[in-house]
Amino acid sequence: MIEQALCPVLIGREAELAALEAALLEARRGSGGLALLGGEAGLGKSRLSGRLVERAERLGVVVLQGGCTEAELALPYLPFIEALGNHVAAVGAPKVRELVGAAAADLGALVPELGDPGPTSASSDAPQSKLRLFEAILVLLRAAAGERGLLLIVEDIHWADASTRELLDYLSRRLRGTRILMLATYRRDEMHRRHPLAPLVQGWRRSGVTIVELEPFVPDEVAAMVAAILVEEGISAEFRDVLHERSEGNPFVLEELLKDAMDRGDVYRTANGWGRRAIGDLRLPTSVRETILQRVERLSPDAVAILRAAAVLGASFSPDLLAPVADRPAEAVDESLAAFVNEQLVEEEPDSGRYRFRHALTREAVYDDIVVPRRAALHGRAADALAGRPGTPAVERALHLLAAGRFAEAVPVAIDAAREAASRYGDREA
Repeated sequence: MIEQALCPVLIGREAELAALEAALLEARRGSGGLALLGGEAGLGKSRLSGRLVERAERLGVVVLQGGCTEAELALPYLPFIEALGNHVAAVGAPKVRELVGAAAADLGALVPELGDPGPTSASSDAPQSKLRLFEAILVLLRAAAGERGLLLIVEDIHWADASTRELLDYLSRRLRGTRILMLATYRRDEMHRRHPLAPLVQGWRRSGVTIVELEPFVPDEVAAMVAAILVEEGISAEFRDVLHERSEGNPFVLEELLKDAMDRGDVYRTANGWGRRAIGDLRLPTSVRETILQRVERLSPDAVAILRAAAVLGASFSPDLLAPVADRPAEAVDESLAAFVNEQLVEEEPDSGRYRFRHALTREAVYDDIVVPRRAALHGRAADALAGRPGTPAVERALHLLAAGRFAEAVPVAIDAAREAASRYGDREA
């Protein structure tokens, strides 16, 4: 088994890293604040923040880190409990109490080692108690920063609980004029319009917060990453384009695709370097597929059935076909489409009335998860639904009939499809 391929250098993120490093240097000079790092899953947020941590440590900046959890039940302020708790454990509670003074009692609500917060935290004075806690956290962060500066990383704030969101917003204003940079990361694909974090992000954007958004790799960046992984000077344009198309420029998916190809021997080392078999049919690695399916499992059973019908119909689909193919009422289809858009699994195609999967890999993962008999039945329903639609290309119905195993019916439709292709001078397709 070949070890997981990891890119040894940072590819295609130089400008984004430079922006975050600039914010860090500003914080060291006393102009701290909040910075946001966003992007869809797999685009490299963790790797980029890791490089910023390396830069901070070389400068002598103190680094604290904590993360939110996707669990439905989580401790309020969980990322801050993690970050501050680890700091107190490293420095020692007596030393921290000495540095923060009277604030230690309020900090005891998050870090019990620092003291008893007393009865006021549960009294009718709750708003003032929360304000004292927030200010106490700021006192501790200032003390930790000292003259060297502090980098506080809060990961995955799209999963943040309401209390954590409130504290993040408070600190975004109170960190100005400090030596503290708070870097918060989030998944853009989790941020539907009604997400509770969305108004905060919009407000931060208007206030001039540093926001770095990661985008998928372009083909040349894919080539550079693969060359770095394989320790080669370059790769062929054909190999580059295959990998770019299959990964959609997602670095995580690209690494998983390449690792899977290496493990299966489709990419292999030779005496003269790296060789490969024809890999136009690179399969989707299990690790990527499971990540996608975890998001699908959040949907209702009806919505999952409708999403599977959409996957059978293809990367782009007409919504009026979903009800007959999924065998669900039109009302359920409408509700499910709204859920798919909110979860950013699908999106509307401009000016067409159709929908499409936001990522081809999402559609592939959903499709591959359908058991074969059920998949054949769905293809059969799709073929029947298309039979009554004027203007449907014959090839579309032929494909569904073939996938359904209804070969006798598929033959005349396939011949019609060949004639249609030939009439458009598509001899190879015919």
